[in-house]
Amino acid sequence: MCLPLTVILVVYFGGLDPALRVDNAALVVLKLDGNILEEVGLRIWKHIDYDIIAQDLLKIQQKLRMVSISFDRLGSGEAVRVLTKELPMREVISTQQKKLDIIGLMRLLFSQKRLVIHSRELYREIMEQEWHKSDAGNMLYRHPQGFHDDRFWALGFACDGAENFLKGAKRPMAAFVSSHKEEDLFRI
Repeated sequence: MCLPLTVILVVYFGGLDPALRVDNAALVVLKLDGNILEEVGLRIWKHIDYDIIAQDLLKIQQKLRMVSISFDRLGSGEAVRVLTKELPMREVISTQQKKLDIIGLMRLLFSQKRLVIHSRELYREIMEQEWHKSDAGNMLYRHPQGFHDDRFWALGFACDGAENFLKGAKRPMAAFVSSHKEEDLFRI
């Protein structure tokens, strides 16, 4: 009697929130194993040249072979498009609607406990974000003055890159795991 062979696909997705002078650049890498997205790495660059970021990304890519590294093409992201041809860079045009879609996806993943976060700093940034009503009456999602959202958006871009792989799966939710399991992938 032959039993059906089950193949479990494990793939990696990166999310890059680029910055150069004012903010930090951040990379979050998620591993999709079955129906669970799990944070496996987080890297912050403080006001560093894109050439250095590109070199670091190449080293990380050699270890993980990410399917994509999604990044915000608007603003600082214009320079990221030319980092290197060897990286699977995926442009995200972060209009207000796209940002709301990404936030909705992350909220869904969190509510279904399908997104596992290990980094306390990332979890803190997620919790710091707040809704704000603009003068025009639009709902905006932002961080309070003096706080950051680099890790938050890097996570969002990684989730966005993984979205097509999540289709057909049961709807997701995320949980914070207090044990710190970050790999040494980002100590280059």
